Amino acid sequence: MTSHPADLLSLLAGLVTLGLGLLLLSGGVGDLPMEWVGPAVAIGLGALILVAARPTREASDKMPGAGDQG
Repeated sequence: MTSHPADLLSLLAGLVTLGLGLLLLSGGVGDLPMEWVGPAVAIGLGALILVAARPTREASDKMPGAGDQG
């Protein structure tokens, strides 16, 4: 059985989701205002989407189809 590399972004997203779920189930932590949790989650998800959507490499003229206009 061969091993594969870990997907750290998915692991981080899962741990954050787990932490927020436990936080909401427990009713909060100390003086943490729960009305800030929704916007903070939205901002965090937006940042993760931006990181995940960035191109891994730039298109070059050597790649097939890069620059073909017809």
